[in-house]
Amino acid sequence: MANILIIDDDPTFCKYLGQLIHELEHDVCLSHTLYDGLNNLSHENYDLVFLDVGLPDGDGLGALAQMRESSPAPEVIVITGEGDRIGAEVAIKRGAWDYIQKPLSAKQMQPILSSVLQYHKEKTARPAKKTFLHKHIIGQSPHMRRC
Repeated sequence: MANILIIDDDPTFCKYLGQLIHELEHDVCLSHTLYDGLNNLSHENYDLVFLDVGLPDGDGLGALAQMRESSPAPEVIVITGEGDRIGAEVAIKRGAWDYIQKPLSAKQMQPILSSVLQYHKEKTARPAKKTFLHKHIIGQSPHMRRC
């Protein structure tokens, strides 16, 4: 079971998508403003965020980097009523998993949801990379530098 946040100012779409996600046995939280969505994200860990581009209090794409910096970072699927190629490029470059145009059918959503949640599960299951601090190494020989 995944924890999913929907940030969209359209109450009808939020209810529809939330019900679809709930029927797939995932927990879902709805936010109708960017402020509320970011607030929810700062207080709860989410596996996935559905993020609308045009929100009454801000640009979803502008908040994408902030969402990706939260720990652990959720996957983000950008959803929009007015899809365009440039917006899709910006979203993907900023770390979005996908850029989807509304309306979404249950048939379209199920494989996307399954793929992104499987990816997130595998990503978070990997052990964190350990960094090695070079400042504690004594020696300047070519062999030591290669090591």
